[in-house]
Amino acid sequence: MNIEPENSDQEWLAGNYCVSFIDLLGQRDALRDQGLLPSFASEEEQQKFIGVIRNSVGAIIKLQEQAEEMLSEFLRPNPELRAALQPEQHVTWDEMQLTRIKTQRWPDGLVSFMCLGDTDIKCQMNGIFGIFGLAGTLCLLGLATRQPIRGAIEVAWGVELHPGELYGAAVARAYELESEIAQYPRIVVGQEAVKLLKAHAANPGQDVYSQNDRELATLCIGMLVQDADGHCILHYLGEEFQNAISRDSHAKLYIAARKFIIEKLFEHQASLTTKLAFRYSHLLQYFDAHLPAKQA
Repeated sequence: MNIEPENSDQEWLAGNYCVSFIDLLGQRDALRDQGLLPSFASEEEQQKFIGVIRNSVGAIIKLQEQAEEMLSEFLRPNPELRAALQPEQHVTWDEMQLTRIKTQRWPDGLVSFMCLGDTDIKCQMNGIFGIFGLAGTLCLLGLATRQPIRGAIEVAWGVELHPGELYGAAVARAYELESEIAQYPRIVVGQEAVKLLKAHAANPGQDVYSQNDRELATLCIGMLVQDADGHCILHYLGEEFQNAISRDSHAKLYIAARKFIIEKLFEHQASLTTKLAFRYSHLLQYFDAHLPAKQA
């Protein structure tokens, strides 16, 4: 849908988007009691302040770099599979692989999104699969590296005000799920996103594009599980996710993540921080219920 703003020659394009909203936890605590750039009475004070900057700014930079590397890896076509095809099949293969996922950076997180109305994209589910893989890996990796995140994935309308700058209900709904529902290190998947997956999984088309979308949608549905509060979450400890995404690194990440969870649980129990203690207790139960299929 093309929209012409009042008093402007610019034209906006409104469409449906799949959005992943990722929030790096602990940033508020890292910046608590901070204000103006201080005057330093000693080298020790200056180094202490530099440490504060490194702990806060360094964490978000690391998250952004990890996301960029992961998306590049998820979306890289397999040259061996392409080479095994007949030359006349290469065009179809290339069309099937084409995906556009954009990243919008936030002060304490990031938004990954793709337009569902992009007519150049023959297989929408490639992008959805990439967004699922990115969000789930960031969640597991964040726990393993002691930089936990939480997030949400949802589908709604949006408008790119500028390239890579998305505005609209898609961002608002994903942010709402992340900030109000997720609460602890998990990825909540909204109802509209689930409906989209089911629609693609039920697509009766027999062309190669429909078949590819149907298989990926079925795979993504297999990566979902209903949590105790009734919301669907990305099951990043599940067998489907392990086989398709985390693979050989899964067991190692699992062990490191579980160790961090236990430490945080004991920390919150000792400080009588009831809300966080219950959250990490629930997270530990999730981990203990889903051991790695392959041990490290």
